[in-house]
Amino acid sequence: MDWLVCGNFASISCGTWIGLWSGAIGALVAAFVGGMVALMVVRLTNKHQSKLAAQGRVLAALADFQAALSELPRRYAEGHEAIRNLVMQADAASNRIIMDMDDFPLAEELSLWPLDLGVLAKRAAELHEGGSLGVTDYAYRMLRDALGKLIGTTQQWARTPARRRRKWAPQLRALRLELKDKVDDILV
Repeated sequence: MDWLVCGNFASISCGTWIGLWSGAIGALVAAFVGGMVALMVVRLTNKHQSKLAAQGRVLAALADFQAALSELPRRYAEGHEAIRNLVMQADAASNRIIMDMDDFPLAEELSLWPLDLGVLAKRAAELHEGGSLGVTDYAYRMLRDALGKLIGTTQQWARTPARRRRKWAPQLRALRLELKDKVDDILV
């Protein structure tokens, strides 16, 4: 009877069988926990790498955005074609910013700047061609001031915590709307 209850099979005692089963169950539990920890570590590592890659893409797009827009004051006198090409480059960069930036209101605001600055540069080019030097200088200064604030803000993106960057969209929107009002005054 002791053989059936304790499982004294193959000359292995009851305590040894309990130890073997305990070890087998413990090994299965340890394997399961180890596998779950490994999956969690891989998942978190991949998530972190994905976030870093997105930040790298945003920085590259911001650099392209800034490079295209910063050429506007230097090349506005070359005419509409040069302005159009720079606006298209900046717009393409802003589309890449929208795809990868976590802060959608800021990304959306940045996407509106190329066209508005392009309109101002186009107007400055028309005034330059028309010989209106005083108004051309005013438009040029407006363009330089707006670009200085925009580029100065976006250059800080990598060094500024996300919670502080949340304030940028309303500030840039106010600046852009103020610029649009001034451009409308020049167009009159």
